[in-house]
Amino acid sequence: MSKIAARLESLRQRIADSNEPDTAPGYLERVAITPTGSVFNFDFHGDHAGDSIADLMQTLAQPTIAPYVRSIVLRGPDEGANGTRNWDLEPLLAKDAMFSQLKVFSIQLNQPGDHNRSIVASDYEEDGILARLLAKAPGIEELTAPSAPSAAFFGVGVRPIRLLSIDAGYDTQHFILNLAKSSCFPNLQCLQWGEYHETYIPDYQEKCTLRQDYRLLFGSNAFASVRFFQWRNPTYTDEEIREFKAMKPALQLLVVRDSSRYV
Repeated sequence: MSKIAARLESLRQRIADSNEPDTAPGYLERVAITPTGSVFNFDFHGDHAGDSIADLMQTLAQPTIAPYVRSIVLRGPDEGANGTRNWDLEPLLAKDAMFSQLKVFSIQLNQPGDHNRSIVASDYEEDGILARLLAKAPGIEELTAPSAPSAAFFGVGVRPIRLLSIDAGYDTQHFILNLAKSSCFPNLQCLQWGEYHETYIPDYQEKCTLRQDYRLLFGSNAFASVRFFQWRNPTYTDEEIREFKAMKPALQLLVVRDSSRYV
């Protein structure tokens, strides 16, 4: 363990040393590494496409490190290209190592007023990368991602996920329908879902989740264990949402609405 701790301290120092002396506080790159028993928790803040995040992922992907990773949190400033901040997980999953003790994986969600849409992608397409993460993390309990996974996500096998927090990003990928038909998350207690919300696009509602998909979810076995549902930016009125709620009266349902636009 002392060798692993030394390698991780070297990683922390490399990321800290990458900052220029005049870097604004909000743009400082850093990684907090907190040991918990024999495993480690990682909280990274920095450029989503810079050398530091690449160094972090390549280090964690090593077969000698990956089995000791308990949690990974990725955050950063509101920076991107062409309005998109894409978190590329390919370097993290490129090797054969398994994240056998990974419990929490979280990528910062989009915030009201952000200039860039956060997504999980090498470029613009998710391409099943979240399914690959799930395949390498058989014990994962909490997953937060700023864009929706493909159908492959629900075909990996049973996982003990208790909290699933997903934003649609640029494509819902039929997330709600796929979840409703699934049987892979029997322990799911908290679902947080952010509907497609590219409101600057004419008729953007046409790319949102269909009403019948929500009805299928609320009545599904996959939703039976859920006690709390945070519904971000639904396209329905409060009265229509109450009709969904009536399908599962004991459910705690929190609706969050936000919007921003230039005038």
